[in-house]
Amino acid sequence: MPTWTDPGAVEFDAVVTAAGTRTGAFVELPFDADLLFGTRGRVPVVAQLDDVTYRASLVPYGGPHLLAVLRAVRRRTGKDVGDVVHVRLHLDADVGASVVPPLT
Repeated sequence: MPTWTDPGAVEFDAVVTAAGTRTGAFVELPFDADLLFGTRGRVPVVAQLDDVTYRASLVPYGGPHLLAVLRAVRRRTGKDVGDVVHVRLHLDADVGASVVPPLT
């Protein structure tokens, strides 16, 4: 069973970037996920982009972790590739995995 460190809420602004597919887009996590969440692998999160909340995963694609920005989310925020969004995310504790509190 995977284990993640829960750093609490994480907030940042990011540019929505095209994913190289016709419809895909993402934002890049500006922090080191290994240091923040205790893993280099997938991190389940509840993400909020501007005022739209959805469940997703931070996923490494050979570099920094990326968060997919679904077409439906882009439509609801009125933002698209090239636009800046405010991102707020936290570890999704409802995935049935072990969550370790951060060291204080």
